[in-house]
Amino acid sequence: MRFGEKLKLLRFEKGLTQDDLGYILGVTKSCISCYESGTRQPSVEMLISLSVYFKVSIDYLVGIEPYNPEQVKDLRINKSDLELLKELKNKPQLYKKIIRSIPKSISKIQKVLN
Repeated sequence: MRFGEKLKLLRFEKGLTQDDLGYILGVTKSCISCYESGTRQPSVEMLISLSVYFKVSIDYLVGIEPYNPEQVKDLRINKSDLELLKELKNKPQLYKKIIRSIPKSISKIQKVLN
């Protein structure tokens, strides 16, 4: 399965539209569409964000590791959280700062827990 197909599957499993995922990741709907269609490849930073957000390995995303459905159970986003993200998008500087800090924060938490 190609990267774009995997991304689309993960997005569907969370009940997200391309627009929703774009809000969450700080990119446009068309960017997500390009990833899914294979006309654009994500940066390493985006792969990390996708991996953290969907709780799958980068190896899985790029085709090295098989899909494990147990990794993605209970991943639906809370609609109130999505609404908050949409509100933040109207405040571009704050929104960008928060979105960019998420992977770093999660990485720090994982290091403390391990």
